[in-house]
Amino acid sequence: MISMLLSILLNRNLMGDLEYVRCARCGTTASNLEAPLLTSATFTLTRGKPVDGYRTPPEWTCPACGRAGPLEVGELLTNDTTVQCRRRFLCRYSWTVPGAVTVVTCPRCYTKQAGPAAEGLTGGMP
Repeated sequence: MISMLLSILLNRNLMGDLEYVRCARCGTTASNLEAPLLTSATFTLTRGKPVDGYRTPPEWTCPACGRAGPLEVGELLTNDTTVQCRRRFLCRYSWTVPGAVTVVTCPRCYTKQAGPAAEGLTGGMP
């Protein structure tokens, strides 16, 4: 309980929504919190101003099957559904997620809950 309150206080002003990726090999869906996207860029200096030289495509490692490499076409999902944290008394955060995700994690308090695709399923996350 105390760790959740600390994470809410530390994550008060979040920058943007999470990005979700579906692995092309095994079909597992994960967010930035579970498997971060890694990008790298090179910069050159011309007359004291940095110029973007080359940017690599985002690389991602699947948490389920371990596939590592650049993202393939269609793996990055678009956020189209608004979800509200299930801890409405303490957190009260809402963010957008893809409609095909079954389990989401609140970026403010890190609570796992059922996603939009799991609403039709029985049970869900506790």
